[in-house]
Amino acid sequence: MGWKKVLMEDILRLAREKGSPPSFGDVMEDSKVTREEVEEAVRELERKNLARREGERIVLTEEGEKAAEVIYDYHRTVEQFFGHKVAHSFEHMDDRVGYIEKAGNSIPISTFKPNEEGVLVSMELENPKAIARLMGVDLIPGTRFRVIKIGRDLLVLDVSGRLVMVDGRVAGKLRGMKAYEEGSPGRPA
Repeated sequence: MGWKKVLMEDILRLAREKGSPPSFGDVMEDSKVTREEVEEAVRELERKNLARREGERIVLTEEGEKAAEVIYDYHRTVEQFFGHKVAHSFEHMDDRVGYIEKAGNSIPISTFKPNEEGVLVSMELENPKAIARLMGVDLIPGTRFRVIKIGRDLLVLDVSGRLVMVDGRVAGKLRGMKAYEEGSPGRPA
């Protein structure tokens, strides 16, 4: 998922969460982004008829209100399991929510062995930049991965045919489930 789509969803969620139109400053503070990034996301929301700019406020349209309600409800559900900060990353998962229910059976991905496959279930990270970097390489809860190599302070994963290197300290804070259970979400056909 591209950064702009994530930010657009954050704006919709924030508007619903606040119960009033958020300001550009509210979005910048909540999502840790620049004003230029907010302006670009708002232009896209306007193009999709989900919001309009009124001075420094972002006002949702009727369609935007409906979309915000769905995103906010999902965010609140995830927040109950993992807390507010991690919910930001989970809310952009689409059909991957089935893994949240199985998070109690997860283990640190740093304990996986080479060639073992798994699914990332949760991220015990509080740093939004670290979460954003992982999202940038599509390593988010619900993502299938295969361990390629384990180094002293590094884990190399295959994520959708892309090699991703994860610092050992970060890998210890990422939890996964080994392989897919029959009938679990995201299992390839």
